[in-house]
Amino acid sequence: TTLFRSHHRARHRGYGAARQYRSPSRGEDVELNIEIKAFAARGRAMASNSEIDNITTLLDQQTHLKDNEGKHKFVLKTPKGTRDYTPKQMAIRERVFNTIVNCFKRHGAETIDTPVFELKETLTGKYGEDSKLIYDLKDQGGELLSLRYDLTVPFARYLAMNKITNIKRYHIAKVYRRDNPAMTKGRFREFYQCDFDIAGQIGRA
Repeated sequence: TTLFRSHHRARHRGYGAARQYRSPSRGEDVELNIEIKAFAARGRAMASNSEIDNITTLLDQQTHLKDNEGKHKFVLKTPKGTRDYTPKQMAIRERVFNTIVNCFKRHGAETIDTPVFELKETLTGKYGEDSKLIYDLKDQGGELLSLRYDLTVPFARYLAMNKITNIKRYHIAKVYRRDNPAMTKGRFREFYQCDFDIAGQIGRA
């Protein structure tokens, strides 16, 4: 067949070239079976190295074809409960954020940033029934992690870890909730949250 001749010519150009092939179609799969049976009839002991190589290649092609059967076609899309934002939408968001941040700064607030994920035990038991909406991550280097549900618990962890007793802080960042999204109502699984908190006693700014 055409498939075998192409492979046979490639064999004379070098062993490496003989191993390169394209995935066969279903029609070619029938030809592969015929050729494999023909080779097998000659007997492995009498087959040349070239024929053995051809048998191996044909078997590889047949296995590759069977492996691809039943696979679903991959569709490019955003994960459920998320979306992309266009440059125009981002420009509007930046203006809104800048207005909010300038207001916070006028009142003496400062910002911090915390990791998008925390130790699972840091978040567990802090949200009551809503704890089931926390995104858990697989074991990462011996640590059980979860995506942050809000910005408040990470802020409390930050204060305790750094022994901070007084701060006026704002934080605008993404949070994640494993909820049933309602995109038309603006309910997402990934969204921005804006927090402003005063820890301790702060004089009037």
